[in-house]
Order: sequence, then C-alpha cells, then structure tokens
Amino acid sequence: MEIKNGLVRLLDLDEDFIIELKYATGDNFTGQQIYYSNQCYIHENTARLLIEAKNRFRQDGFRVKVWDAYRPIRAQMAFWRFLPDDRFVARPPDMKQIKEFKTNHMNGLCVDLTLVDVKGKELIMPSLFDDFSERASLSCPDIPEEARKNAEYLRDIMEQVGFTAYQGEWWHFYDKTIPPVPYSDDNY
Repeated sequence: MEIKNGLVRLLDLDEDFIIELKYATGDNFTGQQIYYSNQCYIHENTARLLIEAKNRFRQDGFRVKVWDAYRPIRAQMAFWRFLPDDRFVARPPDMKQIKEFKTNHMNGLCVDLTLVDVKGKELIMPSLFDDFSERASLSCPDIPEEARKNAEYLRDIMEQVGFTAYQGEWWHFYDKTIPPVPYSDDNY
C-alpha cells in the first residue's frame, strides 16, 4: 500500500466499498468531468474511520457508496469558477497566502457517501447528491419519513465512529479526529 501526502487508495485498504466518484464523470453539478481519475484517495486516518463505519453498516445489511473523498485544489478551483457562491461551493484557498489548513476534501479528511442495499440499489435519501436546495439538510421539514430515517441512520453511524456531519448536506462528513493537514494538488 502506497501512502503519499497521507493519502491512500481506499480500495487498497478495503475492497468492499462501491466507488462512484461523481466528479470523475459528467454526472455532477458542473455537467463536466473534473477529476482525471476515478480512483478514490482519502487520508489514511479517515479511511480507517470509514472502514469502521462500513463494517457497522454491513452488519445491518448495507454497503457504502463513496461519491467523493480527496479532491485536488485545481478541482476546487474549477468548482468555484463554475459556481462562485460560498453557500454551495467552498472558495478555493490562496496557497500563497494560506496560514492554516481546515478539514476538507483538499486534504482527504472529508467524504461524501450514501448507502445501498445488498443488490446495490441506493437507499432513499432526502435529496440527490450535490442538491443545492434546503432538502439537502436534515433540518428541512419537508423530507419524507423514509428518507429522513435513512439519512439519520447514516449520520448516526458516521458520528459514532468519529466523523462530524455537515448540517447542510446529509452526505458530507468531516474527520475531526486529527488536526487538519496541508492541502494537496496531486492527481491520482
């Protein structure tokens, strides 16, 4: 297993994940392929937490589908050029000025995911991935009960193993168990 800048290929640690990196295809909010590769890289610590969560989901008959993990800085810049709105897309860092790092996709300390059943069918969730409406948040009152239950189950297990949920997106989780590490612009 190769570790580069603290990042590992998730499937090298555990082959039981379904990898469907949305930004490695045109099936995303930009309508364009942003990533050069469909290989899922993630910080080694974050991967270990995710494997623990995956094992708990597996006990209940579910599998984990990963939509995004490590994201190069250049990809974040592409998102910002497409949608320069802090409510939906994080402003890319000025790497010449940056003094401290935060936990995010650019250092592999975040993951976007959903759950699927044993046949690979996605569970009903409050919204689609990268939905920029209030339905992406579990605080939305208009979420159907089954979707809310599934998203709360996802959140609860992820938080039990050490992730912190992002309140604005039911699919997004931060690894806050370690201090933030530098961002990377490596393409895998």
